Amino acid sequence: MAIEADGRLVGSTGVHRIGQHPLGPEVGYWIAPQGRGHGYAAEAAHAMAEWAIGLGAPRVYLVADVANTGSQHVARRAGFHQEGVLRSYLHYRDGGLADAALFSRLPGD
Repeated sequence: MAIEADGRLVGSTGVHRIGQHPLGPEVGYWIAPQGRGHGYAAEAAHAMAEWAIGLGAPRVYLVADVANTGSQHVARRAGFHQEGVLRSYLHYRDGGLADAALFSRLPGD
């Protein structure tokens, strides 16, 4: 789903792995550099989590590279709680691996 501000595309968000992952549906997002710092990502992640939970998901999760403190801040602002770190979870196109901070939201969070 597109994230738009003032008629401009500033990012994208979505819910992935619905019914396919033991942690529940995964919330994802990206924000273009010119759209960062305005709260768009937190608003979008919160909305996607609410949507999935509203459809009956008992939990939703998201992951952020442990080096990406900005994305971790977004997760917290969107109402997610950090559960831990998944070691070598992220696989990058260049073949690299990175640890991921795991966040979740439950109904009522």
